[in-house]
Amino acid sequence: MDAAKSASSNANWTASVDPVTKLLLILFFTLAAFCAQNLVEAGIVLVFTLALVFALPTKKSLWAMTAFSLFIIVTMVVIQGLFWPSNQTVAFHLGTIDFYQEGLKHALLLGSRILVIIFSTSFFIETTTLSENSRYLEKSGLSFKQVYVLMSVCYILPQMHRNLQKIRFAQKARGIQPAKSLWSKAKTLMPVLVPLIVKSFQEAMNRSISLQLRGFDSPVRRVPKSDRTYWQDRACHRLLAALSLVLVGVKIWEIICK
Repeated sequence: MDAAKSASSNANWTASVDPVTKLLLILFFTLAAFCAQNLVEAGIVLVFTLALVFALPTKKSLWAMTAFSLFIIVTMVVIQGLFWPSNQTVAFHLGTIDFYQEGLKHALLLGSRILVIIFSTSFFIETTTLSENSRYLEKSGLSFKQVYVLMSVCYILPQMHRNLQKIRFAQKARGIQPAKSLWSKAKTLMPVLVPLIVKSFQEAMNRSISLQLRGFDSPVRRVPKSDRTYWQDRACHRLLAALSLVLVGVKIWEIICK
């Protein structure tokens, strides 16, 4: 009973935040992750995005997307730990292979940025629907084409994950046993990675053509109305936009000082 009440309160809290605020949260956390200069700062940003993740009612798709990205992160850690040009200090030995501190720290910093983007984007995806996002963004003044491009970018990872699940289901139906070890999963993923990406972009193009044929980009089209009310949406927009501009200014100043 308490768990049900907690889930209901989380749902009510996330439903009171408007889609633009959630998009600005993605922008703010992404900029904060890229402004982080060390693992401690990146870890703080990651903890805040994890707090958003714990507000999600269901986390199954989030962990699936995270696992899908871990292969890239692990590969990046191995390559940077071995071959990053600034490597000097040996961190540990693996047989005759030396891994260096500088490359490992750099790779972990990049990996934390990837996770920040995934967590903040998952919060946006799991707590809002496409129809809600489209209505609110069009009501805010964006054209339908701009809304579609923005939604396609935000929902590309879940779409790729669904396509990957279809491929794995087809492999099981043909008698191919699922891989158990991480290395085996990596070997089975590599052959389907390029077709998976191509298929996801092709589906996005097909949807855009279908919407154009149905007249969704017509200048006389009526914008759907939304009766939902959100908590302090304008104030949240201004605050997050100001904080994002501050982070952009900090990053530009760092580049100039270098």
